[in-house]
Amino acid sequence: MWNSIKDFFGFNKRQERGVFVLSLLLIVVIFLNHYAPILAPDIPKHISKNAQYLQQIKLQAYEEPVKYVSFSNKKIQNQVIDSLVVIHAKKTFDPNTVEIKELISIGLPAKIANNINKYRSKGGNFYHKEDLRRIYGMSDDIYKKIEPHIQIKEKKRKWKVSNDQEMFSKPKEEKLVVTIALGINSSDSAQLLVVDGIGPFYAGQIINYRNRLGGYNNINQLKELYKMDSAKFERMRKQLFLDSIPLKKININTATFKQVLRHPYIDYETTKYIMNKRNKLGKYAALYQLKDTKYLPDELYNRLVPYLSLD
Repeated sequence: MWNSIKDFFGFNKRQERGVFVLSLLLIVVIFLNHYAPILAPDIPKHISKNAQYLQQIKLQAYEEPVKYVSFSNKKIQNQVIDSLVVIHAKKTFDPNTVEIKELISIGLPAKIANNINKYRSKGGNFYHKEDLRRIYGMSDDIYKKIEPHIQIKEKKRKWKVSNDQEMFSKPKEEKLVVTIALGINSSDSAQLLVVDGIGPFYAGQIINYRNRLGGYNNINQLKELYKMDSAKFERMRKQLFLDSIPLKKININTATFKQVLRHPYIDYETTKYIMNKRNKLGKYAALYQLKDTKYLPDELYNRLVPYLSLD
């Protein structure tokens, strides 16, 4: 009987090795379960009660969104990142004089703080709280968080006019009356920034579109700018005028396909039409030969013809 019991509980060499490995793993699990709380970092049990720790996590997620957050929709990603911004200002600040370090210290993202400083360095000033909305990167969500802390001191406006003279407005009761006129064909981006309604974004748009066109032929061409609406156009138009310069024209008898296509008024199909018709004619004898009901109707032809030449 003893031999039967011994044979029943006996192990061969392979089974003995298996029992040894399982025993070793069991010891390791017991050790980790006992000592892990001692070795692990001291993380607060209730993270909502530890404001400093929570803020650190939020700042990490904001500064490195690609590492911590992944979205297929860029707009949704920006909204989530903006929602993580926490403004903890204890006092008001003037965006015309506040230092970058102070803006960052209250929770404003470094990129927006730097854009505010760049705008001021180019002669820009903030006269109303809403002017901060024009800063690149400033979302509605972030603006709503800092708006209660903004306090702009009243100051005189300083304008730089086209003849390089400076004009200072004098306070007249509660309103400021300033006359300014800048030519849209000759002004640079720094000069355009002094126009009411033009921030860094629209100043760049005006210059870039002017280069693509070859010069402005009509002040209403500003309506063709990206994100331009009638209200914004009327606001800035009061301080702008169309100054005459020689327009950069395209010689349709010698221009290449790419040179014709580069103009913002001409799409790919219209370019093909112009080039194919030139090949059939040998050369254009008059610009009106370009007219076509499908590719160059009268409205498009009249907009485009100031930028075309035959020689």
